[in-house]
Amino acid sequence: MQDISLEGGPGERIVLMGPNGSGKSTLLRSLATELLYPKGPLVIFGQPIFRNLQEVRRKIGFAGDHPIHLPSLTGMENAQLFTDLYGLERKDAGPVLENLFAIFGLSKVKDVPVGSYSHGMKKKLQLVESLAHNPKLIILDEPTLGLDPSALEAFVDSMNHNQNQDSCIVLATNHPELATKVATSVVFMVDGAIVVQGSPAELLQRLDNEAKVEIWTSGTAGEDIVLEGIRARVFSDRIIANMPTDVAGLPILMEKILDVGLVISKVEITRPDLADVFGLLTGTSLENDHLPRAGS
Repeated sequence: MQDISLEGGPGERIVLMGPNGSGKSTLLRSLATELLYPKGPLVIFGQPIFRNLQEVRRKIGFAGDHPIHLPSLTGMENAQLFTDLYGLERKDAGPVLENLFAIFGLSKVKDVPVGSYSHGMKKKLQLVESLAHNPKLIILDEPTLGLDPSALEAFVDSMNHNQNQDSCIVLATNHPELATKVATSVVFMVDGAIVVQGSPAELLQRLDNEAKVEIWTSGTAGEDIVLEGIRARVFSDRIIANMPTDVAGLPILMEKILDVGLVISKVEITRPDLADVFGLLTGTSLENDHLPRAGS
């Protein structure tokens, strides 16, 4: 992990995007003070955390990629344990927890032992616990993995209409649509370093005059697909190309795909998303750090 500086104020939502191994989780765990590096100072809220580590941690809400709960306790008991540890009085925490359980669709199972929860339910409970104590810094690692559509919608709403408007949110996700919906700032990471940072609108403007063409394929190619003048990414089951909005090069691309022995099952033409911008600006893919490219 290289020296990194992130700046975010109240109401801001910073989204980290990058392939596996890019350093997203390490950065989040460092911000959450779960990883403490003696090589250099970790400064949060304007001062080195070692001056008052306990006080800093009381201002942070952290939901890692693997929920951790006491399975014999109910959902509400687990949540109350978290608020107790953060120093909240039960009478103050109760209404807040009830509201969060309702937002994330857990009200009916709040008195059920967590050991019987599905993974998605545990992820929802983890979000409740990370938000309940009104933290100044909310840190979320892949918070929507395993969430059903209604819970995902509730999450997006809770981020965009965050009750804690004086808090800053830092979250990691490679879900382009989610990042576009919730981020005030998007950070692209590669090899432990920040490569690009900007608002979703600013980043998407880089591909404002292009269309995204996704061609789903099957079979085995007898040779490499050689393309000229078309920027494309080749996956085992599809090819994603960016081309001018008139997609005049689509027939040629499809012909070349068929010529190498692949079968085309579906073609979709949409607007480019943040995953496409990431590929353009970093030369890598969110799905695979060493992605073969057509025409390379």
